[in-house]
Amino acid sequence: MPGPIGEKNGSYPFLNRFSTKTLRQLLREDFASKEPSTPESDTFITCVAEVIARREAADPAIPQFDVEAGWRNFPKHFQPEGTDAALAADISRMAAQWNQLQGGGNREDQQET
Repeated sequence: MPGPIGEKNGSYPFLNRFSTKTLRQLLREDFASKEPSTPESDTFITCVAEVIARREAADPAIPQFDVEAGWRNFPKHFQPEGTDAALAADISRMAAQWNQLQGGGNREDQQET
């Protein structure tokens, strides 16, 4: 699975010599860093992620997730069926709070539920 940046860039071939564990550590350290990112550091980190992704795609021991199938199954398992009074009340309350935060009404016009 060659990545678009790694393929075009080619300036980080040494990344292939590092273990996946070391590459993941580089990603963690970049994420935790307080230093501002630069275009160069973003490109480097993208290349690190691409090396990891290529290795994981080639490893049959790592399960591959079908995003499309997962999204198709989501409504069956995680969206409530029928009507649930408590859920409907929560949704109404949250919608009213959201509208209030967005300036859609003042407090006197909103009824508490």
